[in-house]
Amino acid sequence: MRVAVQKIEGVDAVEVSLNRGIVEIRLKPENGVSLEQVREAIRVNGFTPKEALIRARGTVVEDSGALALALSGREAAFRLAAHPESPGIIEEVWQVRGQEVILEGRVPETARRAEGLPRLEALKLVRVPQAE
Repeated sequence: MRVAVQKIEGVDAVEVSLNRGIVEIRLKPENGVSLEQVREAIRVNGFTPKEALIRARGTVVEDSGALALALSGREAAFRLAAHPESPGIIEEVWQVRGQEVILEGRVPETARRAEGLPRLEALKLVRVPQAE
């Protein structure tokens, strides 16, 4: 599986722990890798992808009355929701609409494109310093 994921253009490094059932993937800056590409590579190798813990940089936007994270340099986005461990995070993210941020969170294994934007359950907001 490590080799298959490493072959995805934009992947920098892959570490696999079969004992823990975890794949850690580091992406190159300005990559075009989608979560679905990674999940498909995992499926093709006979494994079942589960939730993904991610750290993504993008701009907080409003989408049909809800928040979304439009990923930097890509035509991709996540619909934002609060993770149960961070119940006040959405109010914090509302305050930075229109700004570029880094969000850490969880994408459930059930997030599929057919449902619209995949859901990112936000855990932590990191503000990116704004250029003056």
